[in-house]
Amino acid sequence: MKLLAIDTAFETCSVALWQDGDVLERYEHAPRGHAQLLLPWVEASLAEAQQTLAALDAIAFSRGPGSFTSLRIGIGVVQGLAFGADVPVLPVSSLRTTAQQASTQGVSRACVLMDARMDEVYTGCFELRDAVMMPVGEERVCAPEQALPAQPQQWHAVGNGCERFAPLAEAAFAAHLPAVWPRASTLAGLAAADFSAQTLLAAEQAQPVYLRDKVAEKSAGN
Repeated sequence: MKLLAIDTAFETCSVALWQDGDVLERYEHAPRGHAQLLLPWVEASLAEAQQTLAALDAIAFSRGPGSFTSLRIGIGVVQGLAFGADVPVLPVSSLRTTAQQASTQGVSRACVLMDARMDEVYTGCFELRDAVMMPVGEERVCAPEQALPAQPQQWHAVGNGCERFAPLAEAAFAAHLPAVWPRASTLAGLAAADFSAQTLLAAEQAQPVYLRDKVAEKSAGN
């Protein structure tokens, strides 16, 4: 299986080429660098692996939630690449990818808490099952104090929201992991695990999931 994976949901940017479990990844913490990095990274990754877009089984991408601007950049690139090469796309939750990344640090129960601006967080809870993080309940956007799970001591708080908001930083989670970000290599692994004819979409169906309706009211920093 050959997958190209692209993540631009938050402050990090990454591109990964997955070939039967072997991964070539480019990753950078670049809050405003997504537009400059994506296409050169895609071209360089394909060239390094001596692959073409047309040879891919799919392009996996972060569907969000996340930054309005960076998600639009990433999904615009995904749609253009998929249209041009006539390959399907496969959306993956950015929160699930973040939880899966936390599992590499031994986390089996993750409450993902990512800064959503406007004094809110994107949140979702995930449990590790057969080495894959699976959702427990729905993803949502809410005030930090409303994001606490029942019995927080049984969960690891994962993501930058758990240190940026006092109600979360002070909560009695099992541990706080604020420096965990989604990565395209991890996204590719989830996409490969989910891969089936039913999960694939046409290029025009690559759409963001914001969770928030009022995206036009985003702060200047988002």
